[in-house]
Amino acid sequence: MNNSLVVNLYPQPTGEADQRITVSTTPVSLNANWTSSKTKYVLVDVQTADVLVTFDGSTPSASNGHLFKAGVQPFFWNKETARLAQFIRAGASDGAVQATPFSV
Repeated sequence: MNNSLVVNLYPQPTGEADQRITVSTTPVSLNANWTSSKTKYVLVDVQTADVLVTFDGSTPSASNGHLFKAGVQPFFWNKETARLAQFIRAGASDGAVQATPFSV
């Protein structure tokens, strides 16, 4: 018997615009104006070079932040986490971060 109360629980793009940022020596944040109430999650993909990320308002640096490797499988953050994230490059090369809003 099918459960008629269960809906598709897989994330779906909301239709709002993606955002791509270049990550260099100055901290940057995702600043897309994702206003849809449907946007609950953001798919984040670190491309071209590793980056350091903070979520607590502090500035990422070589001695502060989480290391996110380029080229690994994209991951989901909730919308608030994506909004709080600050990025800086982890090495000598600029990186790129691609972000897409999703709903459930």
